[in-house]
Amino acid sequence: MKKIFITSIFISALIISCSKEEPPAPGDNEIVYVCASSSASTYHTRRDCGSIKQCSEKILEVTRRKARENERIICSVCSRKDSGEINKDTLK
Repeated sequence: MKKIFITSIFISALIISCSKEEPPAPGDNEIVYVCASSSASTYHTRRDCGSIKQCSEKILEVTRRKARENERIICSVCSRKDSGEINKDTLK
């Protein structure tokens, strides 16, 4: 009985150690910026984003994955800048 118990623990440990986490998505480890305000709901890919400059709380550097885990979505301004939709000269 003792051998069966030890064997089942060993097999369970082996299965758990062999299970793989979901592979990270491209950009998951990229540093992004979030406002520490409880009302903020976005993350920013650029520290100089005009939207994050409105933050009256501390600005935190976190990974994109951590920001999404905390239900943050990408800022629309940063998203457009990253995709090349906005010309930086037109924002001045």
